[in-house]
Amino acid sequence: MDILLLRTFLSVAETESFSASAQEMHCVQSNITSRIRRLEAHLGQPVFERGRGGARITEFGQLLRQHAEDLLPRFDAAERDLLDAAGISAPLRLGAMETTAAARLPSILKALKQLCPTAPISLRTGPTGELLSLLWNRKIDTAFVASPIDENRFHSVPAFREHLVLARSAANNQTGPLLAFRSGCSYRATAESWLRSDGKSDTEIIEMGTFEGILGCVEAGMGFAIAPESAIRTYHGVGSLNLTALPAPYASVETHLTWRIDHKPSHAHQALCHLVGENLAESS
Repeated sequence: MDILLLRTFLSVAETESFSASAQEMHCVQSNITSRIRRLEAHLGQPVFERGRGGARITEFGQLLRQHAEDLLPRFDAAERDLLDAAGISAPLRLGAMETTAAARLPSILKALKQLCPTAPISLRTGPTGELLSLLWNRKIDTAFVASPIDENRFHSVPAFREHLVLARSAANNQTGPLLAFRSGCSYRATAESWLRSDGKSDTEIIEMGTFEGILGCVEAGMGFAIAPESAIRTYHGVGSLNLTALPAPYASVETHLTWRIDHKPSHAHQALCHLVGENLAESS
């Protein structure tokens, strides 16, 4: 059975949409439709019912989904082992919080490419909650996320210790609303806990999509942000901001490199763990 057809089938099953699946798989919708038709022709049964509400999986499709969810992880593990054994490093699908990607990853990824020059490396950014979901659903291989980590589902190694600060405009030192990422961001959760402890649980929260956008609005005096000092220091307008350390126990947060407990790390993944360990030792 064609592995691409199975991947496409699972993508449609998860998104319940041919168009959303096309976006996820970086192709046109007609490709998705063609693959599903080929799969149904091969099996002799419909796997989806198409309608205005999207693509609803059939009873036969549910049976196929069980087998596909069992087969594809084993195929991916075998492919990683064979590519590594052949001296062609397997791809590494990496995830990271946006602040980590901005402040911590450039030097580490440069060193990783020197150690594993043939390993294709991709990066997705997002809040901790979203990254853990991507890990669990096998959309990425490993991710930099904030602690704590569910040890029953994930392995992890310490990566960085971040010092959280409150950032305000130097020109307008008013606090205003909290500018933050959407729910699922660990730093936002820490900020909300600190505000509650300080009797400010009614503080308005304005959600924004990028770290650069958040700091730009802070610089303009539209509100304040809570973020790692290391990430804020990379902002081009950091000289226009006032930074104040948060009080304990909110001031320090650990970032971990995390992966599924049943995921076998590739050569590039192991090299990344080694680099992270070296970096942590040097900064201690």
